[in-house]
Amino acid sequence: MPSSAEGKRALRDSLIVAVGGQLERALGTLTALAMKWGLDPAQHGIYSGLRLTLDHANRASLGIGRGAVQEIPVLLASGKGAEARRVADVAFAACSAGAALYALGLLALAWWRWPTGPEASAADLTWSGGLAAIALLVLIKRYQDFLIALHRAHRRFALTTELAIVDAALFAAMVALGLWLAGLWGLLAAIGLLSLFNIAYLHARHPMRLGLAWDGPIVLRLLRTGLPILANSAAFAGLLSLDRVLILSLAPNGAEAAGYYAIALMGTGWTLDLAGRIASVMYPYFQTTLGRTSDPVAVASQASRVVEAMAAPLAAGSAVAYVAAPTFLGLLIPRYAPGLEALRPLLPGTLLLGLALPSREAMIAVDRPYRLALATLPGLAIAALAGAIGATRAGIVGVSWGMTLGYAAVYLVTAAAALGGGLGARGWLSHQARLLLPVSWFAAGALLAAHAPIPGPAWREFALRVSLLAAWGLPAMLLWGRAHGWGGLVSRARPPASAA
Repeated sequence: MPSSAEGKRALRDSLIVAVGGQLERALGTLTALAMKWGLDPAQHGIYSGLRLTLDHANRASLGIGRGAVQEIPVLLASGKGAEARRVADVAFAACSAGAALYALGLLALAWWRWPTGPEASAADLTWSGGLAAIALLVLIKRYQDFLIALHRAHRRFALTTELAIVDAALFAAMVALGLWLAGLWGLLAAIGLLSLFNIAYLHARHPMRLGLAWDGPIVLRLLRTGLPILANSAAFAGLLSLDRVLILSLAPNGAEAAGYYAIALMGTGWTLDLAGRIASVMYPYFQTTLGRTSDPVAVASQASRVVEAMAAPLAAGSAVAYVAAPTFLGLLIPRYAPGLEALRPLLPGTLLLGLALPSREAMIAVDRPYRLALATLPGLAIAALAGAIGATRAGIVGVSWGMTLGYAAVYLVTAAAALGGGLGARGWLSHQARLLLPVSWFAAGALLAAHAPIPGPAWREFALRVSLLAAWGLPAMLLWGRAHGWGGLVSRARPPASAA
């Protein structure tokens, strides 16, 4: 079992990241609304493709950065601060080289596909110019992301959460201004300027700086450590971006359809966002448990408790999205309303995928990346097959159902691989039963509130549906709060007992 002090710190860090994350998420919603007001669906589809290209740039380092983040906490815990700094500098140099190669590749692709002649379309020109712009952003974003990762490796979650909130607030304003001044190009400029601001902000708030050094043996060691982790993160990122890839490549009018689909992602993203934040905080604590006990079973038990504690809030949030998001988002951004039909089919899958995230982090902590990769691949294959069939037969709605099937497969296989051996067959089934209870309760409430026949004006119908869901779900959340100390808020409010 984790020590009392370590458990309280984990709870505190989870609370900081979760509460800060919700503030960031609220500001991010304003940004997303600004994008949808400022870009038509076709432009938003192109932006989605360009953003995916930028977000995948860090993988050009072949996992060296992830290997460094894996090693540095262990070195610091052993009192080897100078060696940890050396590892960070070597890793940053290798990551910068990989980012430079990736940027050159994007510039070459932009030049190769640059449209010429009188028949060149505006969309083709936007794609090629956008790839060139993304190439310029890659190195800036690589510095920013590595700096943030190092602060997290030092467990400075308060600083990184503070930055995330400031980042979200500033980005909302910069996106609105950029879209007003220059449309899509102003949006891309806002991304670059924000990355520069984030770097300056972290430098002003903490003296840690990134340096450049080269050491071949260290690079090879980090590559051996990080490459399997990269393979897993790449497979998982591929799973998360597969829906947009399928829509862009297979659905009729792919760019426009991807733009409409963005509203479904907006309505379902809260679950994965919160689950990902909690899982990222728990990862170093899983490492601590393993280092103290040398027992993977203890890590599996700890991960199962985290998943069970997350289930009720994630299911409650998904129920709210199921009932309220179609009406709310349809009123805010009506020109994206065709994408709302994909929202509800996607929600069950995102909930299950969110519940799989602590198990994923636990498997990485106990150094089982290959087993984790094998656990991800079946779900990826199912999602690809079902999503491809759905894209050609039912457009974005078919893709949503395909993703839900794939996400469900990922959850089941990951949970079995991460927790089955540690909990045993009976313990694993009991764990699933404990998850099924809150998920089923909130699912039933969402279906009842969303589909019960309620006559009357639209505004009254919406208010009654939300009230019905609240009456159904609030007692369950009160029971959850009493069982889990309201996520740590109660224990933080109580003064510590005096030492004897």
